[in-house]
Amino acid sequence: MLSSKTCVISVNYRGSADTAACVNSLRASTVPVEIVVVDTTPNDPDLQAALKLAGDVKLIRADANIGFGRGSNLGIEWALKRTSCEFIFLLNNDAVVFPDSIQHLEDAMAAWPAVGIAAPRIAFLDNPSTLWYGGGEIDWRRASAFTPGYRLDASSPLAMTERDVTFASGCALFVRRLAAIRLGGFDPRFFLYEEDTEFCLRASAEGVRIRYVPRSLILHRVQGSIRNGASDPSDFWSVDNARLPFYAFHVMRNRMLNVHLHARRWQWIVAMLCFPLMLVRRSVPFLIGRRIDAIVAMFYGTFDSWRVRRLPGLPRERMVDQVI
Repeated sequence: MLSSKTCVISVNYRGSADTAACVNSLRASTVPVEIVVVDTTPNDPDLQAALKLAGDVKLIRADANIGFGRGSNLGIEWALKRTSCEFIFLLNNDAVVFPDSIQHLEDAMAAWPAVGIAAPRIAFLDNPSTLWYGGGEIDWRRASAFTPGYRLDASSPLAMTERDVTFASGCALFVRRLAAIRLGGFDPRFFLYEEDTEFCLRASAEGVRIRYVPRSLILHRVQGSIRNGASDPSDFWSVDNARLPFYAFHVMRNRMLNVHLHARRWQWIVAMLCFPLMLVRRSVPFLIGRRIDAIVAMFYGTFDSWRVRRLPGLPRERMVDQVI
């Protein structure tokens, strides 16, 4: 059996069907891969049943819902300690790969030895001709990142242009082993959302290059773990989203947390001037839609970032005690 260059880590939270589909797509890869699933449900019996036929999958159970970032860290630490893989591929459990997706990422890393992170092109699973991620850049006006071409043609010239970028989505994050050791995983202060932005900001500060590789294509279901109750789960800010306060709280807190942690000089000035305007812009449709709960959540999250930034950040989480 060929040894695996890549260890794929996927975090499951109440998404056993999605996780099973993700694993099945990985098992069809043209290059061998090590597959690790981190269950943060925890102990999802449906997940164990869904993975029963996949005997080559390592299942790690967290003892609570510790969030995407900390769950990913458990998988990263396991991969670094238990395998000799050259690459770690963080892949959302609601995403699927094509047989050659990982081969293209490995080839790109071989062609660009100075690159520490590779990012594939990502399209919507329900509409593969529509782009979800086609290379991203940090934008301090948003205190976040943006992806040019979002929701446009997934095969547009921009989407198909390989290039260095400053943001790679945590949906599909392909990291060289040495870069993973150097960066140490996600900051545990980020329970959910914007942890990939923080990771890329830290990578940039450390001189780690990020390369967008469009010939590698991934399909993403979008918000598989929390899509119940949303008329359009890809429109997180919709007033019809039942989970809107949860989303608004974590996004605004983590965006402001990134400002506290990483903004320098003019970046801080731009972010602090634009952030209040962003709050107002978001509040208007919420007022019209009578979602006062979302407005309260946004402002509470913004102010809570001052508390969270004083909490311990890295090093990585300790190894979970149960590996099946």
